[in-house]
Amino acid sequence: MDRSAPFLAAFRNSLAVGDFAPDFDALTPLGHRIRLFDDALAGRPIWLAFLGDLDQPDVAAVFADLARTEAQIEASGAHLVLVTSHTDGPRQRALSREQGLHAPILGDCNGALFARYGMVRGQDLESQACSARSFLITAHGQIHSIADHPSTPIEDLMDAVSDLTSGPNPTAGAGWIPGHAPILIIPKALEAEDCAALISYFNTTDGFRVAKPGPGESGDYKFPVSDYNRQDRIDHVIQDQALLARLDKRINERVIPQIAKAFAFQVTRRETLHIARYAGPRQGIEIGHRDNTHPATQYRRFALSIALNDDYEGGGLVFREFSDQGYRGEPGTAFVFSSSLLHEIEETTAGVRYNLISHFFNEAAAQPQRR
Repeated sequence: MDRSAPFLAAFRNSLAVGDFAPDFDALTPLGHRIRLFDDALAGRPIWLAFLGDLDQPDVAAVFADLARTEAQIEASGAHLVLVTSHTDGPRQRALSREQGLHAPILGDCNGALFARYGMVRGQDLESQACSARSFLITAHGQIHSIADHPSTPIEDLMDAVSDLTSGPNPTAGAGWIPGHAPILIIPKALEAEDCAALISYFNTTDGFRVAKPGPGESGDYKFPVSDYNRQDRIDHVIQDQALLARLDKRINERVIPQIAKAFAFQVTRRETLHIARYAGPRQGIEIGHRDNTHPATQYRRFALSIALNDDYEGGGLVFREFSDQGYRGEPGTAFVFSSSLLHEIEETTAGVRYNLISHFFNEAAAQPQRR
């Protein structure tokens, strides 16, 4: 395997600051598969460090510095991920324990990951001048900085991390934070009486079950949504035909034409309409998600979220790849966004949050599901 790395020299990428970082997946020493831009890591800056043989003194020194800085990196809101040419898994685990390192460390057995980031394993990181190379990747996925260690002190790159994680202010990060997600905002998509009727419908309709209704099941049911072990959300699928007709009229007149104008996409189909209720602490893991990553949901093109009230605190709709600023709107405001965008609803810290949700698609998007 050591011989394969030099042959990848002709295939290595040429990366520069401002390029979008290549995604990859690899295994940890314990056999856990890590994808660089998986939802668990996405939406925050990533400090990606490539190191040579961990038993070399100069490399070991940089490794120790990164382990020492890990808590500070994580506390700032960024993630540390290491890739090494050292492929002895048990030795990696032993060194991680010795240094108190918790970040994933990935062995690049054939040099493919090194080549993807412009290096040839065993050649680029073999001298005292360059024991490790770090790539600081923004939450948006762009390469912010490229630094060689030990010539660039770890502390200098930590300053850059601090700039990128200094808060929701879109002017922070010296222009590296987009500040606004590519979403469509439509005021007055629903009237105030529509919003009040939906909240009343949720609170006065009986029926509760412990799991989401299956395909073809009908009836008025509320059910908990426990993604990532959260305990603050209950959904109600609207079954009342008169209410659905009223909502479809509003959506077809006020939302669908704006999607066609903003995104050049003609919506012809939607999923069921849910009223989602958020209240109390989340309790579970705070993690964003995308709405079309599973085979059963790949047909989804756009998500719909309509605010039904605003007398609560917290509960912002956040797209952390673009900003930590949560979106909120007056009752009736519709938010439409690509199902591929990482998003999450922040914890509702006071009051109760209600919104109407669904997903849009068309016949062409649904075709793969019929095969």
